Amino acid sequence: MSYPYTRYLAAKKSVDDRALNGRVLADMRRLMPAGAAQVLEIGAGLGTMVARLLEWRVISAGEYTLLDVDRQLLRDSRAWLGEWATTRGLRAEPLPDGLRLGDLRVRMVAAELGSYLEAGHGEPAEVLIASAFLDLVDVPAVLPGLLRLLVPGGVYWFTINFDGESIFQPDHPCDDDIMRAYHRSMNERVRFGRPAGESRTGRYLFRHLRSAGAPALSSGSSDWVVHAGPDGSYPDDEAYFLDSILQTIQDALKDRVEPADLADWIAVRRRQLASGELLYIAHQFDFAGRAPG
Repeated sequence: MSYPYTRYLAAKKSVDDRALNGRVLADMRRLMPAGAAQVLEIGAGLGTMVARLLEWRVISAGEYTLLDVDRQLLRDSRAWLGEWATTRGLRAEPLPDGLRLGDLRVRMVAAELGSYLEAGHGEPAEVLIASAFLDLVDVPAVLPGLLRLLVPGGVYWFTINFDGESIFQPDHPCDDDIMRAYHRSMNERVRFGRPAGESRTGRYLFRHLRSAGAPALSSGSSDWVVHAGPDGSYPDDEAYFLDSILQTIQDALKDRVEPADLADWIAVRRRQLASGELLYIAHQFDFAGRAPG
């Protein structure tokens, strides 16, 4: 995996596996139509969610569309999903626009969400998924269009929505200043000429969903909790995941905080990561519900 973001998303899979709220997932599963379904995932990245849902037997047949702006990720997704399927004895058949995994057709669509919503789309989906994505967009502006991607009464599952708490342990004297500045950078982020994020998306989604006529029918926390085991090593590739989080903070704050304070904070955290001391927690929420009928 030569593309760093591909490796980051692959490393994040085990973190998300633990974080996803089991009760919300069970409620979403009960809301889903029986049998084959038309599923659309926005900001789908590497396709780890479709692999997870197949692995957990939430879906098995139908059509699953991966929508993402990053063409490299979608190219890598073909290879990653193919390898994932092979290791599990699941038939993987390449298709012109994606691949077939057993009885599930996986389509890959490269598009920026705002342009995709403005341009219109094909048949509405029965299930809409967004994972670790809605905290990267202007939810009040985007949410009505997202819900129109669903059939009337269709099911949404919005997971891993950040909610304003980033915790690192052991304590560092600069923690409060660093985290305040990092969360402020989320609130001021702009991508593709549009506001792109909010550090308290999770708590605000309750209100935004109600305002859009699609109040949450199920909700619960989905915190990332990453720490080393008794032997001092992190599971799977989660040390890389943590290093990527540190790099993201460093890149976001290079012009926002005192350089010496940031350099010391990053250096200390990387030493703690190398020694297996670093604990990371991010507070997040999951939601499931129905589009207006």
